Amino acid sequence: MALVKDGFSWPAAVFGFIWALVIGAWDVALVLFALQMVVGTVAGLLIESPDVQTVIQIGLAVVIGLIANEMRRWSLDRHGLHEDAVVTAHDKEEAERRYLDANPYMTAKLLRE
Repeated sequence: MALVKDGFSWPAAVFGFIWALVIGAWDVALVLFALQMVVGTVAGLLIESPDVQTVIQIGLAVVIGLIANEMRRWSLDRHGLHEDAVVTAHDKEEAERRYLDANPYMTAKLLRE
């Protein structure tokens, strides 16, 4: 079982591929690393202004923050953890409780493990 927050990911926006390494999404880390390197290299070759290059890198960070959790879902799906439900909650613990309350078979399965 894995819980993935919906919405913007500040850690992913700030740390990029390092965020993906920390959460164990190696495939996402590889994609983000390549994306950051390609954008940085192309911006460096085509744009002389450091200010514009900085704006491009900040824009890339915002895009990464916006798509990071979706990329995490993609990675989990590739590794056999398919989306089962959507739960609305204020924090991770509440989300876990609501999910397990709605799925008693999962609670029983977790207790057997």
